[in-house]
Amino acid sequence: MTSISGAYSSATRQVELFVSYSHQNAAWFAKLRPLLKFRSPSTNVAHVWHDQQLQAGDRWDNEIRTALTGMDIFVCLISYEFLASDYIMDVEVAAALEREKNGEVEIIPILLYDVNLKSECPELHPFNPLPAWGKCWRDYEQDAGHYQDAHKPIRDGLRHAIQKVEKRP
Repeated sequence: MTSISGAYSSATRQVELFVSYSHQNAAWFAKLRPLLKFRSPSTNVAHVWHDQQLQAGDRWDNEIRTALTGMDIFVCLISYEFLASDYIMDVEVAAALEREKNGEVEIIPILLYDVNLKSECPELHPFNPLPAWGKCWRDYEQDAGHYQDAHKPIRDGLRHAIQKVEKRP
């Protein structure tokens, strides 16, 4: 495995990111994808798993559950569509929360829209969301802004989570 700095190390491994999102928010996932490529000497290469990697004939439920057991970071794109998905909430979020209780996973919510997690999803409310506390990604588009204005805080938050995982024994 090669680290971002180019040095070979068998002692390091890729950090596994699992991205969870509603298919109705696929356009937001497309906006996130460039932020998931890490080329900084301070972080290992992160392997990103998402359901768009599934191929025809794949047993999608098995593939998703396998990825959930191997993830280090659970990145979830929060919207009302995300919260309304029984599969996301009952399988993906439930697995992430169980593994987080055991100290195995970092949970990183990215708020796409102004969703009150305290009332809408109290399970995810304790986790500091990106792009910023009290601000959703959509807010960055307001007042002549652009969604890319949220890229730096989202990327910095993801990089921080990767570094936390790398420091684990």
